[in-house]
Order: sequence, then structure tokens, then C-alpha cells
Amino acid sequence: MKNSSLTLRKVRLGFRNPTVIALFLCFLILLIGNLVSPGFASFGLIVNILVVASFVGLVSGGQFLIILGGGNGLDLSVGRFVTLGAIIGGVVSQKQDSKLILALLAVMVATFLLGLVNGVGVTHFRIPPLVMTMSMSIVIIAIIRFITGGIGVPGASKLLQKIITGKVLGIPGILYIWILFAVFLHYLMNNTTFGVKLMAMGTNDYAARLAGVKVKRLRTLLYGFSGMIAGITGFLYLGYLSSVYNISLGDKFTLISVIAVVVGGTSLGGGKGTYIGVAIGAFLLQLMESFLVTIRIDQSMRQVLFGTILLVIIFMYGREQKMQN
Repeated sequence: MKNSSLTLRKVRLGFRNPTVIALFLCFLILLIGNLVSPGFASFGLIVNILVVASFVGLVSGGQFLIILGGGNGLDLSVGRFVTLGAIIGGVVSQKQDSKLILALLAVMVATFLLGLVNGVGVTHFRIPPLVMTMSMSIVIIAIIRFITGGIGVPGASKLLQKIITGKVLGIPGILYIWILFAVFLHYLMNNTTFGVKLMAMGTNDYAARLAGVKVKRLRTLLYGFSGMIAGITGFLYLGYLSSVYNISLGDKFTLISVIAVVVGGTSLGGGKGTYIGVAIGAFLLQLMESFLVTIRIDQSMRQVLFGTILLVIIFMYGREQKMQN
């Protein structure tokens, strides 16, 4: 009797975990979707949804680090960084496989440095993250227009397309990249001093400083990493799309990356969350959108329903604020 009571208590606690709830919703949508439209939960369709979710998940990785670091951190420039990464990648590589590594390095350096500017503005000049990153978005779009000059950007090289969309055991390469990224970020947060310092900073800035954490430096680096991760995602996205079709192709990732982090159980107050939860949140969001398309909801109503569902999820998960002493 005691064991059964303990088990029931563990189950209840589990369903209070946002990550567990998100995972449960994924299974529920797959079940309902398959009943409404047989084949919705097929391996092929799930893989297709995961491919789209992978780009959201990658961008959300940088967003996750900033939000986890506390200080009301938020990066609303990630969408523009995605576009910038795709454009720089295309311009530098010129569709040549031999220039692929050079293009990737150019993307990493440019987006990391611009991300650092975000961090310096937030930490040293105390500009609110919302204002600083939105201002950076304007700067980046100006840079993009300067680079393109109204001329079409070269598309992805054949090798990049093969890396991203080529399949091994029926699974596209981008999913292997996402898995490696998830493993790396999970290890970084749970097995390194960087992860310990980041969690401490997110929980309590003052206590972290007393413990020897250089809060300003670390928070500045987080914005640099966020910009770089978004830029690399844009470079990979170029391989998926094969071309840059407009200068706002990454804008859709801005808000959805924040929502994926929150849905995955990361506290907006910082200091609490896992990237595994973020990855599940990214998949859940794409699964929801695919389900609404499958049941043939027209676009306007789909946007209303999708937005309403997201608001409900945000109210469920996003209102939690950690008390900081």
C-alpha cells in the first residue's frame, strides 16, 4: 500500500514537470492525428516534422542559454542572425564545395562578434535585452541589404545540400547534426564548470558573484554564442532550402525559439531547464502545426488556433518566476 502510494505520488510529480507534459502532448497529438488521418504517425511523416523542428531546436539552443542565464535575458535578433548566416554562407562559398569550410568560419566569426555586441550592450551599458536585441535586428537587416545590394545570393553547394538532406538509414543528415548538438549541450550543462557557473548565475546573480563567477563576462559570451548558433543554423538552413529566397527567411524563428524554450520547461527567471526539454518543445510546436494542416484548417483559422494554443501553453509554463534572494 505504501509503495503504491509512493508510485502515485511520483506519477503526479512527473506530470507537473513541463518536459513530461510536452512529451505527453506529443504522443497525444500523434495518436489523435493518426485516428483522424491514418498515416499521420508514420515514420516518414515524423521524420519530416523532425527535420523542420531541428532548425527551430538549433536556434533555440542559443536562446536557451541566454534565458537560463537569468537577468531577464532574451534574444530577439536570432531570426536575423539565421538570415545573415545563410547569406554570408552563400556569398562566401559561391556554391563551391572547396569553399564550404571557409564559408562556415566566416559565418561563425561574423555572427559571434555581432552577438557579443548584444552582450556588451546588455551587460556593460545596461540596455534592456528586449531593446538591445531588437535594435541589433535593425542593424543586421541593414548589413544584409548592404551585402546583397539587391542582387541574388548564390545558393548552397552540392556538398552542403548532401550533408543536410542526404539520408543515412533513412534519416536526413540534419537530424544527426541536431542529435550531436543536443548531446554536446546536455554534456556542457551537466558535466562542465561552464554549466555549473551558468546555472548559478541564472539562479542568483549576487550569489554567483560571491562564488567567483564573472557574471558580466559570462552573460556577454552567452549572447555571442546565441548569435553564432543562430548563424550556423542559417548556414545549415541554406543547405536545406538550397537557395536564399528572401532577406527575411529567418524571421519566423525569433518568437518560436522563445516559445520552444518556455514550452520545454525552462524558467523565464533563469536557473532551471534542460535542452532535452527544449528539443521536445520544438518538436511539439511543429507537430501542432502539422496537425492543424492535416485536419484542413484554413490558414487564417490555423493561425488563430495555433496562437491560442501557444498562449495557453505559455500561461501554463511561462508564469513561473523563481524567487531570488
